[in-house]
Order: sequence, then structure tokens, then C-alpha cells
Amino acid sequence: MVLVIGGLASGKRSYVRSLGYTDEQMGTQSFDGRPVLAALEELLREGPLDDVTFSDIASREVVCCCEVGMGVVPIDREERAWRERVGRTCTKLAAEATRVVRMVCGIPMVLKGDEV
Repeated sequence: MVLVIGGLASGKRSYVRSLGYTDEQMGTQSFDGRPVLAALEELLREGPLDDVTFSDIASREVVCCCEVGMGVVPIDREERAWRERVGRTCTKLAAEATRVVRMVCGIPMVLKGDEV
């Protein structure tokens, strides 16, 4: 699995397209059978992932997630809990990923694994 992280509009989808995936192959739900999961952070708004859902996500070819923990810490408890879920889930996924790519201004920076 390739984990692609980066800020909002940092070029994550364009990078995934450069790997040969189409927009139709990118989904936003678990268990949808698509090879690419986009917007992991939105799935985590509902709460932590159970083991089965995490396994489904980790089995994808590509997982994209917005970095949400680098700005101002929210006052709202639920928003802080969501940010922590996103960070902890990405940490687990990165440990299992064959490649981790961080997108900055449309430029891929390979943090783990080989470059394409």
C-alpha cells in the first residue's frame, strides 16, 4: 500500500493520477472495492476504525489523507479527538505501507520506500 499524505490541495489526487489511477478508481468509503481510498480523514470523523475496517483500508493499493495536525489546536474536544485519530491511524498505516509520500506544493517527497 502507498500512503499519500499532505495538506489540503497539495497535489495528492494529481500524484495518484500520475501512478495510473483514474478518478473513478478513487473512493471515499470503506468496503467500496476501489483500489484508492481518498479522504481517509473524513472516514475518521465518525470515530476510530474497528479492526475489520482498518484491514480493508490497509489492503488498498493507495490511501490518501489530509494532514490535519499541523495547525492551531482546536478548542473543541471532538475536533481535537478527530485530529488525534487521524494522526494515530496514519501512523499505523505508515508502518504497514510499502511507500509513504508527502505532497508539498505538488511535489512528492518519498518518506518511506522507493521512488516511482
